[in-house]
Amino acid sequence: MEKKATGIVTSVYFEWAGLVHAYRGYMESGEFDYTVEEARDLSPMEMALLTPKRLELLYSLASLQVESINHLAQRIHRNVKNVHQDLQTLKKLDFVTFKKKGKRNIVPETLVEEITFLIR
Repeated sequence: MEKKATGIVTSVYFEWAGLVHAYRGYMESGEFDYTVEEARDLSPMEMALLTPKRLELLYSLASLQVESINHLAQRIHRNVKNVHQDLQTLKKLDFVTFKKKGKRNIVPETLVEEITFLIR
């Protein structure tokens, strides 16, 4: 039990140290560069939700600057309703979030930078 507690304390320390380092970099250069690595076991039902269109949408969202869901749909030449539904599914999987911009615009943002699939 003591080894497990020590491992947890060590991992928390390294996460904290990484965050402090990123914050110092932000104070010096104005850019905040901090990444959290997370491993998740997705159920077969959750994996089935990651359709090729949704993965393509996630990739597009990470690489494009968009101002709204409508703007994203226009940029990737897809129906707004379908894009919205796919974004809602990706939100349930914790891959995207939404930020309100102004009175009406809801801007989708990716919460992931990289996804690696391990199939067992």
